[in-house]
Amino acid sequence: MNFNRPLREVLKISLFSGTLACIVVLIFHIHFKTPCVTENSKQTETVYNSYYPDISDDSGSSTLLPVMDFKELESKRKLLLLIIVSTAPRRFKRRQAIRDTWWKHCIGSQVKCVFVTDGFIDDSAERDFIVQERSHYNDMELQPLQGGREFGLRFLKQIKWAMAKFDFQYILRIDDDYFLCLKTLLSEIQVRPKENLVWGNFHCEANVAWVDESFMIFTQDIIVKFLSQNESTMLCHPHAGQQIGLWLNDIPTKLFKHDSRLYHGQPASFSSKFDNIKNVCDSYLGVHGTYEEKMRYFGQNSNDKNRSKAHRLPDFSTFCKTTTFDYRVIHPPFYFEPKLCKDNPRWVLERGMYVGRQNDQ
Repeated sequence: MNFNRPLREVLKISLFSGTLACIVVLIFHIHFKTPCVTENSKQTETVYNSYYPDISDDSGSSTLLPVMDFKELESKRKLLLLIIVSTAPRRFKRRQAIRDTWWKHCIGSQVKCVFVTDGFIDDSAERDFIVQERSHYNDMELQPLQGGREFGLRFLKQIKWAMAKFDFQYILRIDDDYFLCLKTLLSEIQVRPKENLVWGNFHCEANVAWVDESFMIFTQDIIVKFLSQNESTMLCHPHAGQQIGLWLNDIPTKLFKHDSRLYHGQPASFSSKFDNIKNVCDSYLGVHGTYEEKMRYFGQNSNDKNRSKAHRLPDFSTFCKTTTFDYRVIHPPFYFEPKLCKDNPRWVLERGMYVGRQNDQ
């Protein structure tokens, strides 16, 4: 009997099966391009962090995605305005409402808009969704943070990335529940100060002043001064507004501009004053607390356009008599002592996304 023929058939089948398995694994790897999460999670983290040396995460999480790198580009894109929308991974509906409204005006060579969210995501379904969303829209960056009350660290990561990748004149950091009159802003920013500018909605209480972190515009020189601090002594705070207030204490040339057209009262989605408003950009530059349905309503009733005359921003002294900040006068639950940024500090024990204001509150 010829036993070699069956043996050859078995070898062919084995070779074909092995080749097919390799092809499937290769296709899966190319398609998803995410770190493989295995039982050997520490090895995965070691490889991951070798690609992203700016990360110092001690959460023990192995559910990581490729995050923004901080390597400086030799040739940076020149911009009038860079807009960073800070958003939580699960806030897809908010991002989509922005994409369908004021985001459409983020075109041309002068302006760049990007969503930035946390890249350390424990939930596998949420993680996979973020991968698909980022791949589809190509307008997202993932920062090397897990979540929680670490808005100051988020801001620090964002401006490091921004300075490494772009040569901008102005940078706007804004929340994902903020309707922005972008055409109006682009026409006005042309005549604003080119240096030392801090533009937003300010708080003035107990002889201290600080900018609300939901909308903050800075000229590039301010960002340069922030990042020029001694890394061994730079202080961070869980709330970016207070952290920035501390940093600005050391910049005597700062020029504060409080803009009363930035709405910061009861969430606009639940305020009756916005129920039937038309031409919202005739009265406001931006509206905080704008959730999905109201975002789309504002988009249809904005009258956002290039303005021939810029709105006058009065001297800051007419709003507040000081430009200094002292975290010690802040009351709980927003009182925290600053800590060294280099230690990747945490002020609260809970992890995961900081909930903040919700659509139903």
